[in-house]
Amino acid sequence: MFRSLRSRLLLSYSLIIVVTLFVVSLALVALGAQPRQRFQPALQRLDIISRASRNDILRLQVTSADQESFLQALLQTLEDTAESNNVRAFIATANNSQIIFDTDPSQSLVGVTIEGADLPRDILPTTDPNTLAARFEDPDGNRWLVYTRAISNTGFGRWVVVYAVPEPGPLALLRELGFGSAFVRAGLAGLLVSALLAWLIARSVARPLQRMAGAAEAIAQGEYEQQLPLEGPEEVERVAESFNSMSAQVAATRQAQRDFVANVSHDLKTPVTSIQGWSQALLDGTAVSPEDQTQAANIIYGEAERMGRMVAQLLDLAKIESGQLKLNRTHVDLAEVCTAVRQNMLPRAQAHDIHLTFEADPAPSIWGDYDRLIQVVSNLVENGLNHTPARGRVHLAVRPYGDKAVELAIQDTGKGMPPEQLDRIFERFYQVEKSRVREGGKGGTGLGLSIVQELVLLHNGRILARSKEGEGSQFIVRLPTTQDTEPSTLIERSK
Repeated sequence: MFRSLRSRLLLSYSLIIVVTLFVVSLALVALGAQPRQRFQPALQRLDIISRASRNDILRLQVTSADQESFLQALLQTLEDTAESNNVRAFIATANNSQIIFDTDPSQSLVGVTIEGADLPRDILPTTDPNTLAARFEDPDGNRWLVYTRAISNTGFGRWVVVYAVPEPGPLALLRELGFGSAFVRAGLAGLLVSALLAWLIARSVARPLQRMAGAAEAIAQGEYEQQLPLEGPEEVERVAESFNSMSAQVAATRQAQRDFVANVSHDLKTPVTSIQGWSQALLDGTAVSPEDQTQAANIIYGEAERMGRMVAQLLDLAKIESGQLKLNRTHVDLAEVCTAVRQNMLPRAQAHDIHLTFEADPAPSIWGDYDRLIQVVSNLVENGLNHTPARGRVHLAVRPYGDKAVELAIQDTGKGMPPEQLDRIFERFYQVEKSRVREGGKGGTGLGLSIVQELVLLHNGRILARSKEGEGSQFIVRLPTTQDTEPSTLIERSK
């Protein structure tokens, strides 16, 4: 029944209102149970009646012709006072408080002695010492508050006039102040307000969540370009912002995977086709001359090497993603790594008429894995050679970076990249060159730079790229000299 957010908010607000009213009611009942709060309103009313009645009695004493006419007038006055004020009036003897007259003949207490506990004087509405107030229980078990004031300083002869009301219960204060109907009105108003608040809050919270649920369902159906408006409470905006970021990443990853499938499919298909063709030529005798056989063997070997390189990159990336790649850290001279890579890459650079140069400033050793650093530098140099035309240059430079890091910069003189591509070059499977075969016949899978970035991060380092179209590209790698180097030491310094 209460499955929706709106209904649950309405229920919660209603419960809050009901519980609040219940607690306030208990507090008022507990307050009304105290003798001071419970008896004072009734005593004040009896005091006002007693004052007015005393004046009437004194006037009757003066104006009455004889004792008999005074008594008749007195009884009539007490009956009128009791009826008009909804109280009970007694006449009792002064010496033993025995009732000799009762204004209610139907339940007459004539003959009963008024005996009860006197009320504390600090709760009485007057400080007159001749005023008496007590709690009285009649023979039928009914409890009364009785109150009397002296008619004059000399008393009222042998009799006293006593006024009585039923003893107020714990709820009397609520009835006296009219809290019963007020509670009902407050409860209804609270329910209406809670319903309005629940509707407003549910509208501001549930609508963005409903849109988010719809967008999630669309993503599940393959519609990855989903963005939510940033509206609603702060927490909902943060969820929407995170959802938009997730959606963008899912879309980018999906597109990258599609690009990867297309690239790998072509890159695998091409060498497999070449290998099959030249193998068939060897088998059916088409390649008869030693020159043709040598050419066939070289092509088969080259294409197999290319496929092996692709598979190795995929395995490396899989190991990094699964956390299975462990680094064998030692103190490594980065200049020595660059020298070894230059010597390995120099024949290829010379074959394509590219100048491969290197310079190094005195720098401390770094804490890393020698073989993986060879892989990092080799991939970056190979990337530079792939994108540098003949008579161009790829330059390596090693220098200190602050006190706790070493910087490697690899600059090429290729055609560079636009800013929108520069932001994506470290994405897995992304290739700047949309054609699958680059200049010089070298193909790629878009995994090299992604692997480089992952290996640099495993060394607690940082890598960044700079490029301008027509001016070439530069890759900068910063690696810490110790294992506990703070990441802040590798952040770009202001110039």
